[in-house]
Amino acid sequence: MNSSGGEGAEIVYSLKNDSTLAEMALNNIGDAGQIKRKVYQRRLPENPNLDYYYILRETGNTEPILVEYGFIDTPRDAQKLKTNLNNYVEGVVKAIAEYTGYKYYPPGTSGGTDTTPNTYTVKKGDTLYKIANQFGLSVSELKGLNNLDNDTLQIGQILVLSDNNNDNIGTTTYIVKKNDTLYGIANQFKTTVDEIKRLNKLTGNTLYIGQELLIPSQNNNNNNDNDNDDENYDIYVVKKGDSLWLIANNYGISVDELVKTNNLSNLTLQIGDKLKVPVTGNSNNNNVYIVKSGDTLWSIARDNGLTVNELKELNNLNSNLLTLGQELIIKK
Repeated sequence: MNSSGGEGAEIVYSLKNDSTLAEMALNNIGDAGQIKRKVYQRRLPENPNLDYYYILRETGNTEPILVEYGFIDTPRDAQKLKTNLNNYVEGVVKAIAEYTGYKYYPPGTSGGTDTTPNTYTVKKGDTLYKIANQFGLSVSELKGLNNLDNDTLQIGQILVLSDNNNDNIGTTTYIVKKNDTLYGIANQFKTTVDEIKRLNKLTGNTLYIGQELLIPSQNNNNNNDNDNDDENYDIYVVKKGDSLWLIANNYGISVDELVKTNNLSNLTLQIGDKLKVPVTGNSNNNNVYIVKSGDTLWSIARDNGLTVNELKELNNLNSNLLTLGQELIIKK
């Protein structure tokens, strides 16, 4: 519980992790009716390389989050915590399940048996979150199935809970992984974001780890024909601070070439987007190392014939902190 007279939920996440899990959990708490404040990190004043909170700093090789569901000294929050705390907590459980790649089953449902009915009739007191949670759906999935553009429900309204009219012939199933984006998946399977959204009845661009997506399989029929072409490309994952110009410059190509190679109609990049980049003799980014558990700057530098300072200069690092999956340039 929080204090000091605010209102709403907020989540603190560790310096060694990104904000994905914290944001998923906070969004679910918001879907359950609580005000969403923020997700953030807090550093120890005497050592900014360390987390402020013991629960984040002293829990070893884990991915901890500190969830504050509301302000105990604010009357409206105190009342919400009395009546809705279980729903808020279940939202975090759902986020953890989906983040770690497991299918989420709400309390009272059978984990191995699909007994979900095809429709549901709205009753007094129902909300989209409550109905979605009851049948193992996300709010966005429920809205997509029913073409809803707002959260308003009417008593007696019939909601579709599953799409039995979806013909899986000509499709393949893809399980969403950490850092996936609709653009990256569409690019991987040589289809479009709009086609994936249409096929899966998605109304937004938010994805969840473990989510199953239908992908048009006809776009994969010629994959073998392109195997030799793929050998001439690197796959680059967009990081914070990247731009088309910066990526093109690192690979020694023009922005126009990068845009044409990826059939980009929108020049805005999102973290996690995957870009095909032509391999050229001028590429500055051919030798990249992916950070694994137990790695340190010292061990990576040692294994690649560099000093720690050289490795930090190559990657514009101003601290010694690393995150799992981080990409490091190890050769000029």
